Amino acid sequence: MELLELYYKKYTGKVQAPDYVKWAIHSLYKEIDTPNLRKLAGMQGQLNIFEVEKMFHDAMNSIQKEAPSKEQCVDYHLKNLHSQLLMPVKNAMEVVKEIYDCTIEHDLFEEQMKWQEVSDAIDDFQHGDNFPGYTLENINKIIVSHARRFWHMKISDINFEQLIGQKVTGIDSDGHFIITLEKGAIIIECPWRIRDAEAIMYGETDIRSNQLDWKPIKEVLIGKTIIDVQLYEHCPLLIVQCDNIFLDVFHASSYFDGWTLTDEEDFYLFSMHGGTIA
Repeated sequence: MELLELYYKKYTGKVQAPDYVKWAIHSLYKEIDTPNLRKLAGMQGQLNIFEVEKMFHDAMNSIQKEAPSKEQCVDYHLKNLHSQLLMPVKNAMEVVKEIYDCTIEHDLFEEQMKWQEVSDAIDDFQHGDNFPGYTLENINKIIVSHARRFWHMKISDINFEQLIGQKVTGIDSDGHFIITLEKGAIIIECPWRIRDAEAIMYGETDIRSNQLDWKPIKEVLIGKTIIDVQLYEHCPLLIVQCDNIFLDVFHASSYFDGWTLTDEEDFYLFSMHGGTIA
């Protein structure tokens, strides 16, 4: 059991003693190992919740882990439920109901609205007059189609205000593709492309080691102002809009880092191996 799911159960009053043991066992599988963790993972039989919670507290201290926020845990829980619907499953309607109820319980109005239409269709099929003539098969198809569409459209809530309004001041192509800003930089170590509203203008595969190939890229980007940054969470895809030009950055490795954004002060964001954002 992941720590975020465990804490979701804690925050919602659903945690049970075996959950702590499952978390400890999962942590050991992830090669996190301390005597306190091994002790908790080895607990069996009838478990005393107060004793186990004390052991969990000691284990958390031993690995220097802090409790995640309730918001992080709710987001993780919803993401986990959502991911179950990317392929057809028998209990799809129950999962949608759990997602919908969770959004209501935690006042996530925007998320609730994303699932409103499909939730209404399920209610009509199960409890209403079913005027559209839904069947179990097409209800499940609607759920999967809806889940896939919103999964890929999920935009991160990271705030990029430190970069908005900054001008591109230079391009460094020695080694990595580095876009220098008035204050900070965009460092790209993965595939990318530059496009306008109509077509792709340049791509990473178009540019070779010859520095002359970078001249049109410099002419297109230098002097442009960043007016928007979007990060699609589950792709992962970063889109930086510089006036009328779009820079798309694709993390394409499970072993190597992809890109870095920084304002050289407090803002430092990078795409780690596997596409994890840190």
